[in-house]
Amino acid sequence: KRALPKSLGLLAVSLLIAVPLGILLGIGAAVRRHSRLSGLVIFASTFGISTPSFFAAMLLVWLMVWLYQSTGKHLLPIAGFGWDTHVILPALVLAARPAAAVTRLSYNALLDILDAEYVRTATSKGLSRNTVLVRHVLRNAGVPILTTAIVSLRYSLAILPIVEVIFSWPGIGAALLTAIQAQDVSAAIGLILPLALFFVLVNIGADILYKRLDPRLRDSKVGVA
Repeated sequence: KRALPKSLGLLAVSLLIAVPLGILLGIGAAVRRHSRLSGLVIFASTFGISTPSFFAAMLLVWLMVWLYQSTGKHLLPIAGFGWDTHVILPALVLAARPAAAVTRLSYNALLDILDAEYVRTATSKGLSRNTVLVRHVLRNAGVPILTTAIVSLRYSLAILPIVEVIFSWPGIGAALLTAIQAQDVSAAIGLILPLALFFVLVNIGADILYKRLDPRLRDSKVGVA
């Protein structure tokens, strides 16, 4: 009861950072696909997907220590719990790979949609770029973007124990590693079950959102030829 809300809160903050940031970067890179900025964004997303989370966490810790040694000021706390600046570093580490994955997927999905005939038709009717993006482009790209966010959440759940241990975040992931290290089977099972239930609920919620985002899934019927 004490550990699970802390872990879920940390995951929620990381996704609130990763998904909007990834979508915005993907849109910007797709709209300006012939610019150098687009290539830089795609390179950064590839780098973010390839970088191990524990390595990114250690880099952030080293950076905070170096800044403290250089300036004598604590920019951000590197350990401990708190719904203040304590949550920033672990949330950034958890958000790095999901943000990179959503950016990459959004870019690839939007490239195909931006060249679609119905998008060109909507533009030729005089609709503004923002209207075309919101009503036509993003709505059709919603399902693959949501799928990427769900897959990224699975990855975040997998690396959650490591991140919590590195930043001394007293969540369910750190408690799970402690139980495994102590060979406490009952405690380990009790900590795994809430994570499994949460994962199932996320998948059920994703299926509901799929049908709301794409009417074709809602109206589709299976028939026999």
